[in-house]
Amino acid sequence: MKIKRFFAKDMRAALAQVKDTLGSDAVIMSNKKVTGGIEIVAAVDYDEPKAAIASQAPTNSFMDVSEDKVSLGAKPAVKAHSKVSPPPAADSLQALLEKQHNRMTQQMTATRHDEPELPEWARQLQGAKTPKPTQSAPTANHVDKSNKTNKNQSAELDLLREEMASLRSLLTHQVSSLMKDHKKRSDPVGAMLESKLLAAEFSPAVAAKLAGLSQHYTPADLVRALPQSLANLLDNQGDDIVKRGGVVAFVGPTGVGKTTSLAKIAARFAAHHGPEQVALITTDHYRIGAYEQLATYGKIMGCPVKQAHDLSELEQILYQFRNRKLVLIDTAGMGQRDMRLYQQLDNLTANSRIPIRSYLVMSATGQRRVLQDAVEHFKRIPLSGAILTKLDESVSIAGALSVLIQNELPLSYVTDGQRVPEDMKVADTLALAKQALAALNETEQPTSQDTAWSNDTAYAFE
Repeated sequence: MKIKRFFAKDMRAALAQVKDTLGSDAVIMSNKKVTGGIEIVAAVDYDEPKAAIASQAPTNSFMDVSEDKVSLGAKPAVKAHSKVSPPPAADSLQALLEKQHNRMTQQMTATRHDEPELPEWARQLQGAKTPKPTQSAPTANHVDKSNKTNKNQSAELDLLREEMASLRSLLTHQVSSLMKDHKKRSDPVGAMLESKLLAAEFSPAVAAKLAGLSQHYTPADLVRALPQSLANLLDNQGDDIVKRGGVVAFVGPTGVGKTTSLAKIAARFAAHHGPEQVALITTDHYRIGAYEQLATYGKIMGCPVKQAHDLSELEQILYQFRNRKLVLIDTAGMGQRDMRLYQQLDNLTANSRIPIRSYLVMSATGQRRVLQDAVEHFKRIPLSGAILTKLDESVSIAGALSVLIQNELPLSYVTDGQRVPEDMKVADTLALAKQALAALNETEQPTSQDTAWSNDTAYAFE
């Protein structure tokens, strides 16, 4: 084995010297950076018989480095008189040297790739073990890149969701149009009836349910069956307040006629059971003249009127009127989005020992969506029924009836004027259905397709 030390300014020049001097079979035994360049120790196994004696040499014999041949200390007698087979130690040493050479080559290649811009003098200043650059900056850059990547991905996902939502809306609209066209072809009478019901301010659910009757009736029979079918969808409790008595509270938005309706119920009950069996309470201390208005009604009917400012006072007054058959409570009118409304409704249901039945007072002149919003807010407390007011001022009661049907809210009384108690009646669902369907006749000039329907309905809902 021949071992030689080489000096060069960089690794590439040193490897070229090793190849020129020892050939391509030479292996790198060690390398290190020194002042002025790189020092490499290389070896080549040129004498095959001496490889058999290498196992007998001490382990540190190959460290005795010189620029020429290095004797490994083997005895000639051993070489002449004994045949020793090459031990596997030589192969293992060669394998280790090859692995070390490959590892050093990979490290130098990685160094060249990582720092291609560093000149030779900068690498020499770094020393034998160049400290790695600060890890905080690359880590921060990596985190920033990750955050930017996540933000870009989130923005892309949001954009994709918006596109999917728009496509879904477009497909829904297209399918709805196709379904309507299909229904017009397969069931023209039902499609025409549904469009007229929607024009009369019925809700889409109620209009679709009533239009579905066209599959079971002929057009002439459908006209006659439609009012009764609508009346069957309404829940009518009749004159339940007067018959049952108890503690009843009237709730509802502002201006729907709660105080007037309460006075009408009180007069109706006093006519059947006497004024000494009726008592009136008001919790409205917001509106000016609220107590005086109710006190005037009580003075005319001959029944007591009290005002309660809080829950404890309400409980005391109810205890005073415990012998009365009917106690009516007039609550303050508040918008359904007024936070004070929730406190007022909670006070009505705070004492579970007092079974207060609450009735929602609704105006027939309100828009369907406004009435639906009011019902959803006042459902915070259990509602026993509803009273529909101002029928004489309403153009169409289809919206109010649709809200009652959708919320399954029983209807007890209707009012159509200011007179007490003449302008209050027990709800007649069939009469209300005919009044709501009468708006079907108040449409534009009928087309040739609608002429037969208009002729049939001209008399049916009168």
